[in-house]
Amino acid sequence: MGKYFRKFFRWAFEAFKKRALTLFVGFVFALLCFIAINAAMKPVSESKYCGSNCHEMHSALQTWEHSVHGGSKTGLQAECVDCHLPPKDNYFTHIIVKGYSGGKDLYKHYMARFFGTKYEPEKTRMDVMDRMKNKECVRCHTGLLSKPSNETIREAHMMALDSSGNTEQTKCVECHEDVGHKR
Repeated sequence: MGKYFRKFFRWAFEAFKKRALTLFVGFVFALLCFIAINAAMKPVSESKYCGSNCHEMHSALQTWEHSVHGGSKTGLQAECVDCHLPPKDNYFTHIIVKGYSGGKDLYKHYMARFFGTKYEPEKTRMDVMDRMKNKECVRCHTGLLSKPSNETIREAHMMALDSSGNTEQTKCVECHEDVGHKR
């Protein structure tokens, strides 16, 4: 049995030696692609990019700038991707959803009119509100149930959320509709 293991490892080592340069070049290429994708994503992940480059998003940028999330007294700011995309910690899911959403927006902007589809801002706003999940809000507002400003607020949030903050019975945006985009 040991003879077969030695034979297999000798074959594997010889195959690796023959293809070492190809593997190295492939690894360097993959690394460069990873760096390039991240460099290209950095500017398009900023709120100012979408609001200034897409006329459909101009009003969303303006209303976000005047909201609590656009700039609070403490200097904290939530970017569009913080609320509208999965967390960056989950890298591949974030990239896939970002690519899909960006492709869909490009389609709506450039191609929809050729196929007889009309851009409807109010319908888009309602679709976004339907997709907003409490976990996107609770991700930043982790102390929501432990540090409310008064008992009435605590009770209201306890009814809307369970202790883990994941219940979707009542969505945060139903009560806090203009917290991300001041109207």
